[in-house]
Amino acid sequence: MAGFDSAAGPAGVVTGLIEKAAAELDVMSDAAGELAPEVGDLSAVLVEAQRIADRAALDLRRLVKKLPRATA
Repeated sequence: MAGFDSAAGPAGVVTGLIEKAAAELDVMSDAAGELAPEVGDLSAVLVEAQRIADRAALDLRRLVKKLPRATA
């Protein structure tokens, strides 16, 4: 099992990973929105992928709120 190296401890590592994943999903969603008009028949699939990414990012951010806050 991999160790962690964070002053915030395990909760900080988990929070950081989830927040990074949500941010990357935001990037994917933005890119999909920009590309959708240019992909012709595939635009419906790309828009659905954008919706999934948006939902997943929102769910991840809700999950972070459930994590206990690390004490300083």
